[in-house]
Amino acid sequence: MGNRTHPLAALSQWAAPQGHFIRWRLAIVLVAAYGGFVATYLPINFYSIGRDARVLYLPGEAALPFIPEFEFLYILGYVLPVVAVIRLPGTRELQRLLTALGLTLAVAYATYLVFPVYLERPHLEVDSVATFLLSLEYKDPSYNHFPSLHVAISWLIYLACRRGVRHRHLFLALLCGIFVSTIFVKQHYAVDVVFGVALAAGAWRVSGKLKAANAASKR
Repeated sequence: MGNRTHPLAALSQWAAPQGHFIRWRLAIVLVAAYGGFVATYLPINFYSIGRDARVLYLPGEAALPFIPEFEFLYILGYVLPVVAVIRLPGTRELQRLLTALGLTLAVAYATYLVFPVYLERPHLEVDSVATFLLSLEYKDPSYNHFPSLHVAISWLIYLACRRGVRHRHLFLALLCGIFVSTIFVKQHYAVDVVFGVALAAGAWRVSGKLKAANAASKR
């Protein structure tokens, strides 16, 4: 039998033949990954409707105000894959990002199924651009909170792209704004944010060890 190419390696080679990214191909790979995420996330979210679910407010957190204008920061989390298309440094980071994303989704989905969490959203009056955008967000059932995949995926993109970003401190500041926004638009609890960052960091580390072990086995 001949050597089989690992699917992630095959994707990387297609997006970066001769080691150089063809950015439109990279965009297709990342759009496909995001599409797979949406296709698997939504059924689990709808499955949780009506199940016994937890409320995870920390002391005093329920008193934090609802600030719709934070939606303008929140939606930037959906734009971050564009940063990956433009700034992802190389195939090593692409393979590691896809592996870490798979690990992150597996852990998050298992948590959603065995530990459903519900967040009561505020009454929303659509009277501005921010509230209109939020009204679209709120069409999604208010489950699948712990951990926050909005946070976890954003952090994975940062970890994968940081070598290719010139002003890394500004990138970090943007991420912090996105993370905080999830609380003030009442999409997540504070613990969801913490678990999201921890999960992404852990998945990134494990994906690095898996890649190193795979490389060592080929020597």
